[in-house]
Amino acid sequence: MTYLEHLVAFDTRNGSGNEMVCVRYLEEALKAFSPDSLHVGEVGRSRGKSNSGYVLASWGQPKTVLNVHIDTVPSGAGWTGDPLTLRHEGDRVVGLGTSDIKGAAACILGALEAVTPKDVAILFSGDEEHGSEVMPAVIADGRLTGIETAIVCEPTSCHVGRTHRGMLAISAEFQGVGGHSSLADVTARPLLEAARLAAKVGDYADANLDFGVDPFKGLCVNIGEIESDGAYNVIPTLAKLWLSLRPPPGDNVRQREADIYALAKDATLDTIVAFEPFATKDISVFSKVFGDTEIVDLPYWTEAAMTSEAGINTVVYGPGNLEQAHKPNEYVEIAQLETAARRYAVALQGVLS
Repeated sequence: MTYLEHLVAFDTRNGSGNEMVCVRYLEEALKAFSPDSLHVGEVGRSRGKSNSGYVLASWGQPKTVLNVHIDTVPSGAGWTGDPLTLRHEGDRVVGLGTSDIKGAAACILGALEAVTPKDVAILFSGDEEHGSEVMPAVIADGRLTGIETAIVCEPTSCHVGRTHRGMLAISAEFQGVGGHSSLADVTARPLLEAARLAAKVGDYADANLDFGVDPFKGLCVNIGEIESDGAYNVIPTLAKLWLSLRPPPGDNVRQREADIYALAKDATLDTIVAFEPFATKDISVFSKVFGDTEIVDLPYWTEAAMTSEAGINTVVYGPGNLEQAHKPNEYVEIAQLETAARRYAVALQGVLS
């Protein structure tokens, strides 16, 4: 558990932590296993966030990459102990990121102690929990050129994840001159326009409830928030709406974006994220690593969508569970860590090459 103890101790909370300190630790840890290539990159992030980064190690002529993100969500309230201090509780270990997904990173490092890597790469990357700006930079820089298969190590309870929805998030802003509510009949009403757009998007969602196939029917449209600077007797000067959709596998996220933009033609629009859905290209290839492990469809988005879109045959596999992540006293079962480490050890030996 030494690796996991160190990894949890690094504050990589997205938006406030320092991912590069953890990247440098991982760089030193990987050096001990004599990679043929070792590269550290730093990526400037948008929307006012600090820099993020990654470390990529490779052995031989890599055809497979194992990817783990090193950032976590903010810890929030409700923890009964320090979230950055790993603690043992029976058959589990508790700490921020143990399930999502520093536990997987520790498994990979532990597996490296047991096997000799062959034609494989390991990518520890940041900024997954909010903007996912590192993975596109890695791909755009050609760092994954030649890679044919990928294992994205998100928490799947050690099942093999083959599909998940995409993710589209948009903000819409309406402006006016503001004023006394007694003049509401003759004054621009930004908050009302935001509410009307929310209703239109809701109707759009209802019209698509049967779109797709189980377990991915519908678009999972959410109106997350509407805010303004008004009051019951004050006409706002500004109103802002945040919404999201989760298109199913096979759908076109950019077309959905165009549909929402058409509904909101009078607003100032900003696409926060536009991530494609994911589906494994050929899952039979991965039986060499996972055997008859149960195959599942995932309810959440991962960066597997990005590696898949780049032409890489990808699956999602890792210890931990969605129900244990992003909440106080996050934990992972020790048995799952042991299982994942064994599977990663097989992948590291180049059986997918």
